[in-house]
Formats: sequence, structure tokens, C-alpha cells
Amino acid sequence: MREGWRVLRQALVLGVLGVLVAAIIHHPLLKRLARGEFRDTLVQAAEYPGLRLITTAEGEDLWRGGEAVFVDARRSPAYDQGHVPAARSAPVAEAEKTLPQALVDLRRGQLVVVYCEGGDCQSSLLLAKRLHDEGFQDIRVMTGGFDEWTKAGLPVEKGHGQE
Repeated sequence: MREGWRVLRQALVLGVLGVLVAAIIHHPLLKRLARGEFRDTLVQAAEYPGLRLITTAEGEDLWRGGEAVFVDARRSPAYDQGHVPAARSAPVAEAEKTLPQALVDLRRGQLVVVYCEGGDCQSSLLLAKRLHDEGFQDIRVMTGGFDEWTKAGLPVEKGHGQE
């Protein structure tokens, strides 16, 4: 019995030390979180009911099925260098106050897939929120972005394409 308590105490000490080390290592990130810097990058399901995060594989299925309009939230030079075939260019900076010109003809019930670079990029999520605020009801954010699209060896179109 005494041995059991000793093992439990050691496990608790190791757990507490692990939490302390993690807090020290991630201190700058925790400070940013406390300041609310990540508030715009979070999605509340109740606030954005028509918005879903999807994988690259799910995005590919929607693209191959032709059932969705793809929207590239990256800046125009990145779009011109390569994008999902037939994707529309709508840099998130253009969507701050109004719907980007490339999207004004879309039906609000149209399935829309938004992407950006991938990784830490938040442009697609910000644009998706803007689309939701404009009345779009079925929005998917391809979380892997264009980086995962190209890594998967999927087709890429260059130049202006759809604008």
C-alpha cells in the first residue's frame, strides 16, 4: 500500500512539473491568448452554423464533383502563381467591408470552399466568416490550404483563371 502512494505522489509531481515546463515554454503564446489576439481565428459553431472545416481530401472530392465554388483567399500574386483550377480570387483584404467583386454573382445557397496557404494562415477563416455575414449558408474551409493541395499532387492552374 505504501508503495502505491509513493508511485502516485511521483506521478503527480511529474504531472505538475510537465505543466510548469509547458507554461514556461509557451509563455509568449499564453500572453497573446490572454490579450485576445486569437479571438478572430476561433469559430463558434452556434455563431457560424453553416461553416465547416474540411480536409484536403474532402476538398478534392467537392472539386472533382463540381458541386462547389472554390475561393482563394490569398493575395493576387500567390493566386497567379498557382491555384485550385477554376477557383475565384478573393483576397481577404478585399473582403473587410464588402463582398469581393469575384463573388457578387454567387447564390447565397451555393456551396463555397475557401482556402489560403494552409498552416498558420487565417485568411480563409476570416473570409469564410465574412461570407457567412453576407448570408452564405454552406461554407467549407479547407484547412490544409493550397500547400496541402499541391503536396497531394492535385491539379493546379496558373494565371488569372476566374476573377
